[in-house]
Amino acid sequence: MGGVALNDARSGQTPVSDGAPVLETVRLTLRPLRFDDLDMVAPMLADTEALKLWGAPLDREGSRRWIERNRQRYEVDGFGRSAVILRETGDLVGDCGLIRTLVEDRPEVELGWIIRRSWWGQGIATEAGEAWREYAFTVLGLDRIVSMISEDNLASRRVAEKLGMTAEREAVWGEAPMLMYSMNRSS
Repeated sequence: MGGVALNDARSGQTPVSDGAPVLETVRLTLRPLRFDDLDMVAPMLADTEALKLWGAPLDREGSRRWIERNRQRYEVDGFGRSAVILRETGDLVGDCGLIRTLVEDRPEVELGWIIRRSWWGQGIATEAGEAWREYAFTVLGLDRIVSMISEDNLASRRVAEKLGMTAEREAVWGEAPMLMYSMNRSS
């Protein structure tokens, strides 16, 4: 599994915090977002330059709602976007995880990531994405995951491809045109 420690809460092996799994990789701990992460999450989600291909940046209240929405996902789905923490320093360098969503009225589970701009190009998104991909297929038993990515976001498209995803088609997600990258469990 490429250095990913997966433990399933239902089998008594996965550490679970706040109703969601805690995943570990060689360099990262992926744990549920907490409200005390707001001081680190808010500047990341307000970075206009970093998010220009993702969507509108969020103000502090929008970032608090982002955390709250994901905490609700943990309760309902048992997963959501998680904090990406560097194990060596304890720094929060991004978020990554799975969410249930609708793409053109079809239910999908989307794997997404946002990495703090100062950590771009260091393989953080790929490493975090690999952990969630493995969790999706081996623990949750999902048959398919998608990533919705702006056609202009070449860096995220490369991450999706490194994860084994392929560009399936153009699709509207929310109100934005995106490329739908997908991967099946058997891929």
